[in-house]
Amino acid sequence: MAYNVIKGSVEGSVDQHADQEIGGIKIFKNTISASVFYDTSAQSPCATIKEVALREIKPRASDSIIIHGNGNDAYTHHTLKFDKKNQTLLAKKISAQNFEGSAEGLRNLQAQSVVGKLNADNINYDLGLQDIRGNLQVKSSSGIRLSVDGISVDISPNGGLSLESDKLSVDPRKTEAINRHGQNLSDQDLLLVADISRGTVEHTTLLNLYEKYIKTKSLTAAGNLNEIQIKGRRDLTASSNLLYDTEKNVLMVNGSVNAASVKIDGSLEIEGQLIKNIKKVHSKIYQVQKTDYTVVCDTIENKITVVLPPACNSKGRVIVVKKANSQKHKINSNVVNIKVEEGTIDLKDTVVLKMNYSSRILQSDGESWCIIGSVGT
Repeated sequence: MAYNVIKGSVEGSVDQHADQEIGGIKIFKNTISASVFYDTSAQSPCATIKEVALREIKPRASDSIIIHGNGNDAYTHHTLKFDKKNQTLLAKKISAQNFEGSAEGLRNLQAQSVVGKLNADNINYDLGLQDIRGNLQVKSSSGIRLSVDGISVDISPNGGLSLESDKLSVDPRKTEAINRHGQNLSDQDLLLVADISRGTVEHTTLLNLYEKYIKTKSLTAAGNLNEIQIKGRRDLTASSNLLYDTEKNVLMVNGSVNAASVKIDGSLEIEGQLIKNIKKVHSKIYQVQKTDYTVVCDTIENKITVVLPPACNSKGRVIVVKKANSQKHKINSNVVNIKVEEGTIDLKDTVVLKMNYSSRILQSDGESWCIIGSVGT
């Protein structure tokens, strides 16, 4: 390339045919001006600065693809590169209307983003699947059923399994009764057991269930024939002092019976002593208690009033009231009044005991109190 360059002002244009050879490196310290630069090798004018395609590239990332910016500027970005060795375009995200080619090397494709159907031979499928004329299909095996509705479990009608809320569950109603042919449970029949300690489901026989569990948890009878069973600390126990003769219908107790109340329909036979409650009182007013039978009133200091319980709440009850004197040398003493607030005693409001050691035996008929025995006045 040759230029005719003159220092200073040049009127008009430099004649392109009167060229001057310039060799080596020329440094222009001042501004040069020319309307046209001419390429003698190409026999055509050179492009001016206004016609240059790219003026500057910023930044300059290695192996990055050049992107055109505004005017004569361009730029690169480290996320858009071309790997010359592997002939691979590297980009963080690509948006395109169409891709052509085999799509070899594409990974992590979202199935819902694929338009249309993919042939099975284009899919890398694993065990349990197969290619049937371009369609991907599950391989059927024992217990698996394929239909137009999909894949399901092939359930036996009497296998004890069922589908509830689209889930497989155990359903004992889906089995036949064990006594359908006249047979019944036997020692070797099996049960399923969830072993909590090992977190497994295992089986056991009815015999093993009884011998190793039920039998150890059950209470077994103790003692001899006719002995009544009593709950011990761990097991049942018995005593020869407590028997029930089933032939004679007789309860035999070789000891004491302590009860709040006893009702006997029939006769009461006592072979031995009869012990009844007896109490001595000194207070001016005494309310007969539930456990009282004989009430001895010592009137040496003051008069005593004995108040009987309501007759309606004491039907059949017997109460004995006796006047006493703790000082045998003192003849005179105070009286004992017997009364009931809710009624009368043999049509009397009050029964009075005046003599020392006199007494009255009273019994309720459910409406009033009656005197059934009397000693002294």
